[in-house]
Amino acid sequence: MEFKLHEIPDGQSRIDIDVPAEAVGITAKDVELEGPLRIGLSLDRRGDEIWIRGALHAIALQQCSRCLIDFSEILELEFEVFCAKLPAARTMSHNALDEEDGGVHFHDGHVLSIDSEIREAVLLGLPMRPLCRDTCAGLCPRCGEDRNLGSCRCVGAAAG
Repeated sequence: MEFKLHEIPDGQSRIDIDVPAEAVGITAKDVELEGPLRIGLSLDRRGDEIWIRGALHAIALQQCSRCLIDFSEILELEFEVFCAKLPAARTMSHNALDEEDGGVHFHDGHVLSIDSEIREAVLLGLPMRPLCRDTCAGLCPRCGEDRNLGSCRCVGAAAG
């Protein structure tokens, strides 16, 4: 998602947009999303410095870590980005400067891209162990049957 800086007015402004996941660098290898990302941005520009507060809505197709069923999970995520103009005396890449300068995202004074920040917010917002529901009973470790559907064959066999 790129912005032409001359189109962003000084002061506060708002942008609401739907973008495909691929447009911000999210691939099916990262996560499969159902539909576009719905992004709301609040921008506060003061000259060459821009503070961006973003909220995004996405639906991720997940696999339950207990019962292995596929399910859709709604993601409601927030992120913040502080952007400043690239210092003229520096010759390092934007990415190296971002790491060196404590998370400040640099722009060239003409175009600002926050694709990597949006992608990072989505990937960090995904649960490490997705669950189809909090009470998921998972699969039986002996026979592999889904215990959410009822008792498995092992219950009677273990008693005997």
